[in-house]
Amino acid sequence: MTEGIDQATYKRLTSERITNTSIGAFDQLTIISQRAINGQLAHMWRKPDSPLRKISVRPYGDDAPDYFFDANLNPPTVNLSLGPNKQTVIFCLNVKSGTIGWYKGVGPKAKPMTEDIGPSRLALRVNMAFDQLAERDVPENIKQAPVKVDDYSVGQLLFDFTTADLIPKLNGIDQNESDFTISKDAETYFYPLLEHYLTTLREKGPDGKPAEHNIINYTATAKDPKVFPAAPTCAPTTLNFQNLPFVLKESDKTSPNAVLGGKNSMLVYLQMTEGRKFPFDLLQPSANWVMPPFDETSEQYDGTVCLSKASFLHGFLLPRLAHINQESTWVVDEAWWKAIDGGFKNQYLVYGHLGLNSKDLQDPFFQDYQWKLTSQENGVRTYEYHRTHKKDDNHGAWRVWQEEGLDSSSKCVMKLSGSTAIQTYLHLDGIGEIGKTTSLVTCTWEASLILDGVDQGELKITANIPKEPTIRTVEDESFLYPDIQDNIMDQTRNGFKYSEFANLKGSLEKLFSGSWAFVFAQGRDFFIDRACFNREGDLLCQLKYKSVGSGNPAQPSG
Repeated sequence: MTEGIDQATYKRLTSERITNTSIGAFDQLTIISQRAINGQLAHMWRKPDSPLRKISVRPYGDDAPDYFFDANLNPPTVNLSLGPNKQTVIFCLNVKSGTIGWYKGVGPKAKPMTEDIGPSRLALRVNMAFDQLAERDVPENIKQAPVKVDDYSVGQLLFDFTTADLIPKLNGIDQNESDFTISKDAETYFYPLLEHYLTTLREKGPDGKPAEHNIINYTATAKDPKVFPAAPTCAPTTLNFQNLPFVLKESDKTSPNAVLGGKNSMLVYLQMTEGRKFPFDLLQPSANWVMPPFDETSEQYDGTVCLSKASFLHGFLLPRLAHINQESTWVVDEAWWKAIDGGFKNQYLVYGHLGLNSKDLQDPFFQDYQWKLTSQENGVRTYEYHRTHKKDDNHGAWRVWQEEGLDSSSKCVMKLSGSTAIQTYLHLDGIGEIGKTTSLVTCTWEASLILDGVDQGELKITANIPKEPTIRTVEDESFLYPDIQDNIMDQTRNGFKYSEFANLKGSLEKLFSGSWAFVFAQGRDFFIDRACFNREGDLLCQLKYKSVGSGNPAQPSG
């Protein structure tokens, strides 16, 4: 089904989602389209005992059997409000057919009257509200979503029918107003009968909990952010919500009227992590986080999870990858060559080790092994790490130094490459070229990290190694000391051979393994289809809504 946009507009909006979206001051966003919410309502409506299927109101029972309101309902729909109050919806009861009964007159002579109602829309202005759940009240299917439910507080976003009021029919055009036809006589009784039905919607279930038809989504927040030191932002500590418009042109950002029938208007969960203070202002419209199709073959998705650059790329991914920098840094331990026994004999000691150990990390020179942003152009960010460790013993006639460097770049496709080079140069002064010798041992590698949606909507990182790391050796032998470099080169080659570079794929995947080390589930009502970075460096996880016929109940967001 098309959504009223052409192919050129579709391509423009797809591009703007990468180039123009902005997370603002928030750590994480979960965005759900109005279409997705209505799909969930349709799923609830299919249950035979759902009060969303029909209206059956007889306030006085057998004492006044002809005072009633009966109606068969199509699935309800919501329109997200885009005016000043961005935390309300227009909840539409879509009447297929119905009948109102009342009494004309009073006492024994009162005459039963009826009037049929044709296809109608009863539009209610309804607030959305959070309800915190006691641990004993968390449904079993929700407890199964987090790995350890004790670490979470579970809440639910509800349709709050407490103050719901009927929006009257004004011009018959606006989708946010009621549209029904009824006589003046019947109208007098219609409104109180409808209020009785709304009382039914407000009632809690037999267990005292909010009824299922009131629940939009469950949400999970971390009780203690310290429990998740390795998680990117899968466990928000505070959250709020708002509505955002779908934007085709600049004026749509402030218009109270939704475009394309409002199907792509967005409900946004605003999330902060690690106990950080919540921003004062709500999110401002930038570009669209959801995408309608332009024809039957084009892609459609109903939501996005956005993790900020600060919390994911700079706060999680690059620090994790810095482990590779730590393990590939060559440290010079000793580097000297001197004459002994009055100059008749030579003694030298040149060695080092691969990888920063705990002692090295106490040295301020080695404490910063994180990636640095070196360029940002054409949508590509390049991060590099360089470290040169050099020791030069120049106290007399003998001199030696070793040098190492590693650089790597990370693009939206997350391609990684680097090299570690250990160069040893020895020079015996005073005898010319025959006293010089140089060796170079280089380990080069390349890899890519793949973000993909798997299983029940989880996002995982896997590693791909197109070719194994290579170790190359170049030596310029000294005529006078042809074997002096042999032990040095053997040591450096073995350093690489028995390091994490021997199984680079396993080393990378180990960095991103474990349930909360990286993997997080968006829930069974959505699945993560793919992921990429936007222009600002935020991670966008594209959500698709599972079929409303899948039988899966609402799951936690975020």
